Amino acid sequence: MDWVGLLAWNQGVLAVEMLASWIWNPMLSLIYLEVGILFLVLTKGVALRRAIDVLKQAWHSRSRKKSSDNHRHIQHTDAFIAALAAGIGVGNLAGVGTAIHLGGPGALFWMWMSALMGASFRMCSVYVSVRYGPTDHNSPLFATPMAYIEKFVGRFWPGFAPMLAGLILFQGLVSANLIQANSVAHAVTNELGVSTVVVALTLFVAVAVVVVGGVKSIVNFSVASAPFMVVAYVVGGVIILFANPQESLRAVGLVFTHAFTPYSIGGGVAGYTLMQTIQFGVSRGVFSHFSGMGIAPFLHGANDDHPSQGAYLAALVPLIDTLVVCSITGFVILAIGDWHGLTGAYLTVTSFQAGLGGLGRVLVFVCLGMFAFTTIINWAYFSERCFEYLWGGNVKIYRWFFAGMTFCGPFFPVALVWSMADVVIGIMLLVHLPMLTYILLLKLPTIMQGLLPARRHARVIMLEGGVAGFFSAFFLFFFGADQSDTLSTSVGNGVEYWRCSLYG
Repeated sequence: MDWVGLLAWNQGVLAVEMLASWIWNPMLSLIYLEVGILFLVLTKGVALRRAIDVLKQAWHSRSRKKSSDNHRHIQHTDAFIAALAAGIGVGNLAGVGTAIHLGGPGALFWMWMSALMGASFRMCSVYVSVRYGPTDHNSPLFATPMAYIEKFVGRFWPGFAPMLAGLILFQGLVSANLIQANSVAHAVTNELGVSTVVVALTLFVAVAVVVVGGVKSIVNFSVASAPFMVVAYVVGGVIILFANPQESLRAVGLVFTHAFTPYSIGGGVAGYTLMQTIQFGVSRGVFSHFSGMGIAPFLHGANDDHPSQGAYLAALVPLIDTLVVCSITGFVILAIGDWHGLTGAYLTVTSFQAGLGGLGRVLVFVCLGMFAFTTIINWAYFSERCFEYLWGGNVKIYRWFFAGMTFCGPFFPVALVWSMADVVIGIMLLVHLPMLTYILLLKLPTIMQGLLPARRHARVIMLEGGVAGFFSAFFLFFFGADQSDTLSTSVGNGVEYWRCSLYG
């Protein structure tokens, strides 16, 4: 009977791994990039052009703004740091190592591309959630992606908002939670020889202490700890790269050379196909910055300011997460790491150890624990909001339950947890991105008018509505809207030019 159960378990794990591979190879990876290019073109790249300026403005005005008494109100810079803390986790250390080991050096390039595309996803998601969402902080829809999905899609497909909420709930409660806890437990057990049970109990207590206090407690802890750990990790990586200039330059060359050409292991044998490179680069990139999944409004949308402020800061998160932190990991691995033979977090640990000795090992060990912890507690809030939206009830019970799931993380098989995360993230993208694309096409002039900055001289830009009208009609028809509404939308937008006063 034990053999039968073991066989069934192994078959189940294999099925999840095959499903994850089928979703991402290469269908979803290419869809993500293609939709990202569409967003980048339609929004004229403002997510990349304006984010840093807005960050400077928000930082300078941080001390002058009074914090709201409402428990869900989050200042812009606090939301930005907390969002970074939620994104920078195991994916920035173990995920990068896995991507390079399985996809070759060019995978890092495609991680960058996923971040550039993801910036526009986050920007539009936050803007729409604030612009069209409820202003009542006590509403279950306040600062959530379900708000704009219900408003624009709910009348002809009411199941989409609950579906996305359920996926975010599962991702936060199971996938994100278990992966981070599992990685920390393995690192602590291997490094210090501490029992897995002791590590699990410690994680349970630490998560409960922060999470039970609610979003203010989560954000305050993230703001107090995450910046220092990120700076320490980046500085450590930069020291290694400058200490090995020739290897570092060679690593940069490998990334760009093999982003579009296969990497040969030796003797003319192709070690990594282009599709493998794109697949593992995009999938690990998305797992690192979580863009396009609909989680950005939970933090960046939780305020009463102009929607563009939080939107631009949200766009900056994947850029720092991937273009800075993941790049440090990737270049160190390619410069002095054994990325042919090792993978995951162990590859990152040994690479930093080769560059900084025992200090490098300790640095990665401490950063891994802190990054994973801040990711867990922020995902606790994301999933809590979805729990409240779906069922209401006492959220404190859910917070304790979430901490209990953290205790279970160290005991789950690593392969199963990672494959589950890939599957859930893929489904979340397939549910959320079509909805966000439809809303962007439907409200493009209004969104752009709100995003672009005002100047002394306004210029009027003609936006032809034919393309947007066509896609809007397609989405409406596909999701079952009344055919007359679909035709009127298509014809109206197809023959009309949208005139918007766009400033900037």
